[in-house]
Amino acid sequence: MLKRLHIGTLFLVLLFSALFSPACESNRGPIIPYVKVYVPLLLYADLADMGIGSTKILPDKGYRGIVLYRAADLEFYAYDLTCTEFPEHDVGVVEDEQFVGVFECPECGSTYVLVNGAYPNSGPAEFPLVEYKTSIQGDVLLITN
Repeated sequence: MLKRLHIGTLFLVLLFSALFSPACESNRGPIIPYVKVYVPLLLYADLADMGIGSTKILPDKGYRGIVLYRAADLEFYAYDLTCTEFPEHDVGVVEDEQFVGVFECPECGSTYVLVNGAYPNSGPAEFPLVEYKTSIQGDVLLITN
């Protein structure tokens, strides 16, 4: 009787361990170091030169800099320039000279396309660029995390 109780207890412990422990598939790739982001930009001053479909680099913001993408008149997306395959490199992704909105890692060759959520298009990277929150408050675009 005591032996059955131990086997039943062991089975329950193993079952709960399997159900409530993180699985290998939950790995989201290399961790991009957290940096506090709070960037207010004036829509009609700081962003007046940005047309729809264009980008603007904010080099001293985020971890390796931020790229701001204007999808529509009042629709903006902000991404960190850190490659998600090799965040420890000293350089961030750079914009392709031939294609607006396409960024490439000079270290691993991964390319990211901003119009599809900054997901990788080619190369070894599997995860999109880190996205920051954007909101419009009056005539200010606010980028935060």
